[in-house]
Amino acid sequence: MQFAISSQARFANQDNPQAHYEGTGPEIMRQTAGQITHFVSSMGTTGTSMGCSRYFKEVKPEVEIVGLQPAEGAQIPGIRRWPKEYLPSIFDEEGIFAGMSSGGAVSASLKIAAEAPGRVVVCIVCDRGDRYLSTGVFDPPPPAHHSCYYKNLDLTLSQHRKALPEDMPLFMLFTAPWCPDCTTTLPIVNEIFTGQGAGANFSLLRCIVGKTREEWKDPRHPFRSDTRWGPNGLSEIPTLACLGTASSPLVQPRVLSGLEKIDREQVRFKVESFLKEQG
Repeated sequence: MQFAISSQARFANQDNPQAHYEGTGPEIMRQTAGQITHFVSSMGTTGTSMGCSRYFKEVKPEVEIVGLQPAEGAQIPGIRRWPKEYLPSIFDEEGIFAGMSSGGAVSASLKIAAEAPGRVVVCIVCDRGDRYLSTGVFDPPPPAHHSCYYKNLDLTLSQHRKALPEDMPLFMLFTAPWCPDCTTTLPIVNEIFTGQGAGANFSLLRCIVGKTREEWKDPRHPFRSDTRWGPNGLSEIPTLACLGTASSPLVQPRVLSGLEKIDREQVRFKVESFLKEQG
């Protein structure tokens, strides 16, 4: 028996973006130690961009997603612009999609990286791209929210405070992309802080405690002896801490632990209760 599979099926196959949501996105977070700021990909089926961008929106919403397509009138073999009426059905998110093919992705990445020292830009180079797509740009997250790597915490915290209104309360979530409990907690915390609920008027700084579990578990990790986060330092993730306001930081931050191994509703209840207690 022979089966014929339409080439159009790949544009509607939900396993395509799901594979990048479960695999490519987390791998990028691990390899960049959570410091990625921009994600650049040429657009064919849009599966890579859709899967990765959905993951980044949950784990680090401020990552900017840049998609590439040929310029109007460009003649690139095997590639053409997508008319709106022929968008792949798996394309269901918003973003900046502009440019050329894989070479365009590299070119755009170099320009983005050159605009500001210290950017961590990830570029996906496809083996080939038949069709590309352009629709817009992901809305950037509120400027009150940011992420950093633990080795840069004090510098990032100092700069972050300067950018905030003086009376804005500042919170920090200690997290890691490889941690299952963090994967449960982070989207809920992001939603609380970016929505209209208890954390709507607060600032959130997410601190990634290690590129790998081994790095975090190392007894020499500086957070182990940092008594700002408790008498015995920071011992578990995810952990949420209230740092006071931008102009009046607490010498001893207030810490919410116990977010490990509980379900989503329990996480939401504990975090919202903690925020209400902080005023």
